[in-house]
Amino acid sequence: MSLAGKIKKLPSRVMARAKYDDLLYTLLQIGAASLAVSVPAVAAVAIYINAVQSKDRKYPKHKLKNSFYHFQKTGLISVESSHGNACIMLTKEGEQRARMCGVGKILSGNVVSGDKKWDGKWRVVFFDLKTEKNRERDAIRLMLKRCGFTLLQKSVWVYPYDCSSEVEFLRSFFQLKDEEFRLVVSDDIGRDDYLRKHFRLSLFS
Repeated sequence: MSLAGKIKKLPSRVMARAKYDDLLYTLLQIGAASLAVSVPAVAAVAIYINAVQSKDRKYPKHKLKNSFYHFQKTGLISVESSHGNACIMLTKEGEQRARMCGVGKILSGNVVSGDKKWDGKWRVVFFDLKTEKNRERDAIRLMLKRCGFTLLQKSVWVYPYDCSSEVEFLRSFFQLKDEEFRLVVSDDIGRDDYLRKHFRLSLFS
């Protein structure tokens, strides 16, 4: 194929990889526990399809089936079988690629958040890192901003919608302990009219 032909095909290849990376990120969010079942390994593809669709219904079954075999062939997932039990797992390479996809989503502002209908509760993130983790602190600040959080006070950030999966992803990605990076859900954080205005929420709910 000519160089011009390769360049012409590049966008579709990039888009295809992006879709695969989205699926890897979804698997990372689901976790291995949800993909471990007492069935023969031959039924693993059905478990994979059901698990992904329970998280996100946008993927049709035939595309999920194709992605399952693609991930197996390229060494991004593995199916472990023991005594009639099957477990679908991200390989080390698959997990790394999924995590980088998650970082990309956050940095681009394209994160999969929860319901955008406010339930009247605030999601407050506290993080307290040692001095030697200054780089991690700066990176976390940037990612929280990209997720939509606003600063409440030093090292305390607030957001009105469900963001538990994003917070858990950041904690895992930076390998932080629970006491270093905490999420608290509260319906009372004191005077919040300026926050409601910032997030364009009703002042009377």
